Amino acid sequence: MRYAVGEIVLVVIGILIALQINNWNQQQINDAKITSILKEIQQDLVIDVERSKQVFDRFIGDCTIEDSILNNKSTRNDYPSGHKIGHRLGYSSVDFVINTSGYDNLARNIDNVPEKYQPILKDLKNLYVTIKTSIDISNSRITETVKKNIDYISNQHGFFLQKRRGMVTEAAFNYYLNDPHYKNMVHSYMMDRGSTALFSQRFRFKALETYGKIQELIESTDSIPKTLDLEPMTQTTLNTIVGTYKIMDSSLAVWHKEIKISNEGKELHFIIKEDDIDIKLEHHKGYIFILMDTPAFISVNTPSKGNLSMRRLGLGYATYIKEE
Repeated sequence: MRYAVGEIVLVVIGILIALQINNWNQQQINDAKITSILKEIQQDLVIDVERSKQVFDRFIGDCTIEDSILNNKSTRNDYPSGHKIGHRLGYSSVDFVINTSGYDNLARNIDNVPEKYQPILKDLKNLYVTIKTSIDISNSRITETVKKNIDYISNQHGFFLQKRRGMVTEAAFNYYLNDPHYKNMVHSYMMDRGSTALFSQRFRFKALETYGKIQELIESTDSIPKTLDLEPMTQTTLNTIVGTYKIMDSSLAVWHKEIKISNEGKELHFIIKEDDIDIKLEHHKGYIFILMDTPAFISVNTPSKGNLSMRRLGLGYATYIKEE
């Protein structure tokens, strides 16, 4: 009897050990699979970050064109003949489409995510659900705006078809240079573009943060792609932009007469004391800075003199000069 019981105990222990080994093996398989998926998400983030920078750079360039159009600074030379776009705004949809293949793959394997990877799920949900929803709405909006603009110009003005054939008529010049409808259309279009630019930047900086968190979680020793590296701010850049500024010119009277940019540790802040405003400034590139979570950016026009321009969605632009 003792021998039989001993045999049974040994068999049970063997089964338990086998189950433990099987569970351990399965856990290793799950870990490897989820790690692979997280790396796939990182690859998606690299592509999306690069695309977000392109979207914002194009927005900055088109803001200059918008100012020229709305302030009657455009000339006939800005609307060349042929198929060149020139200063024509409002007829192209500039959207920001996020790669979701990695996140979709993770969602299909959500029940197998190891506990050690649970902390990253909140960050990924913020990126691919919360922020993406805003981006999708913005994309739909700009697409609808462009469609309405093209429908209007096609139905109301015959020169649109002539333009597609490479001809620009006198009526077209008059419309682009003088027609109030075109100016209103450009303003509305750029408002929509601004929303897309804002959400693309919000996604970009959150993506950079999330990429780093994934890197730590999976204990990766791979080098971070250069496209993800924020262009470093030199001490010269910091010294140039930090200070108090007085307004010189603005498109509307609502702009603040005085602003301040301060350096707090390694962070730049945009401050307006009278309204108790303190917004973190994020470096985009060169002398261009983004006011985080707002549809606004700052561009230092003349670094040696501290002359900068600030643009905010719906308010046009303001030019400030640094106080000595």
